[in-house]
Amino acid sequence: MMLELTDVKKVFQVRTGILNKEDLVAIDNVSFRIGESETVGLVGESGCGKSTIGKSILHLIQIDGGKIEFGGKNISSLKEGDFRSHRKDIQMVFQNPLASFNPLFTMHQSLLDAINLNPEIESKNDKKNKVNELLEMVRLPLDFAQKRPHELSGGQLQRIGLARALASNPHFVFLDEPTSALDMSIRGQIVNLLLDLQDTFKTSYLFVTHDLRVIYFVADRVLVMYLGEIVETGTRDMIFHLPLHPYTHGLLAATLIGREEVEEARHISRLKGEVFQPAEEKGCKLYSRCGYATERCKEPQAMREVQKNHWVRCWRAEDLQLKTKLFDMKL
Repeated sequence: MMLELTDVKKVFQVRTGILNKEDLVAIDNVSFRIGESETVGLVGESGCGKSTIGKSILHLIQIDGGKIEFGGKNISSLKEGDFRSHRKDIQMVFQNPLASFNPLFTMHQSLLDAINLNPEIESKNDKKNKVNELLEMVRLPLDFAQKRPHELSGGQLQRIGLARALASNPHFVFLDEPTSALDMSIRGQIVNLLLDLQDTFKTSYLFVTHDLRVIYFVADRVLVMYLGEIVETGTRDMIFHLPLHPYTHGLLAATLIGREEVEEARHISRLKGEVFQPAEEKGCKLYSRCGYATERCKEPQAMREVQKNHWVRCWRAEDLQLKTKLFDMKL
């Protein structure tokens, strides 16, 4: 197994007044695995903890519980100096391509920083050749090496962001909304490039996006997240064609906006109100928004395998299974 998270928890303290602070649970005992050359989609509304998971995996923040294993080794307990040797194998593509580059560096310098993580490339000439190889790999002219971030479009910068992430030949890449800042016409090019590069390098991806159409196109498996918890997980076809959690229903209904099925989809999803962190978290966190909620939903909800490899955090999943025909859709 390439990557495994077990009961990972992260709590932030947020200020609620001049003297008062309150705990905000960003990741609540999250567990999942990613295999070699596998793409796993991570979906959910803003603020549910998706980016926090990525930062935890990349050791940019320390977790408060559980463990993260990479290649069978617990990396969450490592000190920064000890983790540094893993940075070449674990990389990230950021949401905002312009903000992710040093504005004073040329693209050559930015790529060189990443290449230096690979101890196998030592000579100056080999490093220059590697820069050219990376630019060709993401289908950009070689003279782009001397350009600075402000001279490139968002799509061009994101291509170099991909090149930078793959410069050290990583085994795993966390993709944090890699297409959200791009025009629709460019998104397809970036997605196709990601798939082509995965075929070449056999890299594993954890792909975060709000665009479910992208997830439908790229993911082998999908994790659905709500307020720090994984509420449903399964293969792409299970999640899109047989969603069993009310929150997953709501996400899929949102993709139907502008289509004639939208009213029926909204009726089936039956979500109400806005996302907020409930004061009482012992039961289902969706309780106050869910049209299917009963008293039993106030009890702790454990992930359970409803069918092979399809896990849901809802005791009423079988009841909702009868209402999913609408979502057997072609996105």
